[in-house]
Amino acid sequence: MDHVIVGYDGSPHAGAALGWAAREADLRHTRLCVLTVADPRTTSADDLRARMSPDIREAAGGVAVEHRVEHGDVAARLVRACDSADLLVVGSRGRGALAGRLLGSVSHACLHAAPCPVVVVREQQPEVHGVVLVGVDGSAAARHALTVAAEEARRREAVLHAIHAVHWDHVGAELLAPTVHDLLDWGKHLLGKELAETGVSAHAYVVHGYAEDSLTRHSTHADLLVLGARGHSPLATLILGSTADHCARHAHCPAMVVRTP
Repeated sequence: MDHVIVGYDGSPHAGAALGWAAREADLRHTRLCVLTVADPRTTSADDLRARMSPDIREAAGGVAVEHRVEHGDVAARLVRACDSADLLVVGSRGRGALAGRLLGSVSHACLHAAPCPVVVVREQQPEVHGVVLVGVDGSAAARHALTVAAEEARRREAVLHAIHAVHWDHVGAELLAPTVHDLLDWGKHLLGKELAETGVSAHAYVVHGYAEDSLTRHSTHADLLVLGARGHSPLATLILGSTADHCARHAHCPAMVVRTP
């Protein structure tokens, strides 16, 4: 991974993202790039650098940091600053006063357009639990997320928890609908197969319910949640893309969304 790139506009949510990104850059032994996107009609780049420099230096600690100020669309500039080897970090939302946009819409756009993993950080950071959480649904995207999550757990010396959620939406026309026991058995087989084929060691959990609800609930006790950008569960007729969007907004810990290479 080449750089950790973080969007910063001075808001509390962006400040939380900056602090998390600085710790990640230190953990990964890489450079931190802070990108501020401003409206040239309201403030100058030099004024912004001078105003934000103390907070950025304090958050960065001893990490090498570069602060860039650009003008234009926030999401477009953040996406353009990244390549596939980078890590992009954004706050879950922000004041958006610098460029006239809420960071919530920026984070959503970055999740869908960035060529690299994107981490969405909430303002309130939880205590350290020593757990990395990953959602698994049998898709190629989730399989890639599983391998990324395993590396993140190793990097943090944390335990990896792999969760597969099963659910059956009854439409009233089934001749024979599976029982909860059937769904859980199928889920255990799928999750065990994914772990065996990827060679990943993890605590495996198969839960009954919708994936977005299950992952959000379990994220209360995790340091990082990792999800594939898109996926599909044949058991739950579930699009992991919508799950990733939901978890990025509602997870209780930073949520990392990764794309399949």
